[in-house]
Amino acid sequence: MARIGGDSGRPHRPAFVRVGHRVVLIDLNALYPQTPHHSGTYHPDGLQIRKVTTGVLTEWGLSEWGEWYGKVTYTLSARDRQESVTHWVPAWALRPADGAGRVRPDRRR
Repeated sequence: MARIGGDSGRPHRPAFVRVGHRVVLIDLNALYPQTPHHSGTYHPDGLQIRKVTTGVLTEWGLSEWGEWYGKVTYTLSARDRQESVTHWVPAWALRPADGAGRVRPDRRR
């Protein structure tokens, strides 16, 4: 079956860019938004996701529509439990931990 697309064979930048290990801040409140008209009650043993936490960025991935996602490992905490999580996080939820510059890869690649 013929491929459907409109890129006309033009060259593309790499879709994945390894960056070593960079410390970043992850806005968990933005990443996991509260549902509209939230009616839950506070539970002291629940997941602590209404905060900004640190993580380690190891790679950037470009979606098929041009959005950047960072492969990040960070720790989700609850009262007596901590769990390491690795997944793709949208670039808009990430910031450099040192506060300097941009965290996203160069768009001109």
